[in-house]
Amino acid sequence: MKIVFLGTGGGRDMMIAQERRTGGLFFDFDKTKFILDPGPGSLYHAVSLGLQPDKWNGVLLSHLHPDHASDVNAYLDGMTSPFLVAEEHCLIEKRALERGKEKTDFDYHPCVTAYHQEKSSVHAMKDGTSAEVNGVKITAVKASHYIPTTGFRISGSQTDAKGVMQSFDVGYTSDGQYYRGMERHYDGCRVLIINVVIPKGGEAKRPGYMSVDGIITLLNAMKQKPSLVVLTHFSFWFLRSNLWKQEKIIQDATKVRTIHAEDFMSLDLSTLAASQLKKKSGF
Repeated sequence: MKIVFLGTGGGRDMMIAQERRTGGLFFDFDKTKFILDPGPGSLYHAVSLGLQPDKWNGVLLSHLHPDHASDVNAYLDGMTSPFLVAEEHCLIEKRALERGKEKTDFDYHPCVTAYHQEKSSVHAMKDGTSAEVNGVKITAVKASHYIPTTGFRISGSQTDAKGVMQSFDVGYTSDGQYYRGMERHYDGCRVLIINVVIPKGGEAKRPGYMSVDGIITLLNAMKQKPSLVVLTHFSFWFLRSNLWKQEKIIQDATKVRTIHAEDFMSLDLSTLAASQLKKKSGF
């Protein structure tokens, strides 16, 4: 069982520059395989790494921003009988626009086409809802972003290729700042993947983004801390602030093993060991 980071960048500036890729996370639970938040380049990188996306089972979407969702329709198009677990605004249109008011960021249009929704087994998610697909339980967790967003807690157990039963419990915060009570939703998960934009001591120009200070507060509020925290979804600001320094600050303050993800890093969920994948010849 493993997670492959098909990108570790986030936000529009990083997305357009591609200094860090924006391909999302590939979950391989042997019998169940899916992509989470596939941004630009995701499908290309999956193919180039030999991950055979045509044999995957589905897609998870935390929200509709293009750095998280641009490749969703291409993936669903190529899969056979896929499942789609998505924050509900990825699937429906919501109009906040009223007569006499200007259009705002809070007009939402589905990022998954009607055709691809009809093709898929769809689970529309909001805070606290759960879906079970192929023995994997996926629970939507509140996220404090500036558009509707959910984190996910992904758990279950499956028999690996050697016939050994393996359990997993992974948290993914998606985008969003720390909020009071957030720790309850991720308490006890073995691995916690955190999208972080703001380095230690920094303040965002607009609310809705995770900081190192927020991560420290989150982890120290947990009764049962994770065995491993993985940082990802880096802004240019965070990337230029020394990734090793930022992870050490978190680790020293919380006593939780903390690493930053690299593009095309594979994380073994049994051993929690990380390794780098190489692209196939010709890519």
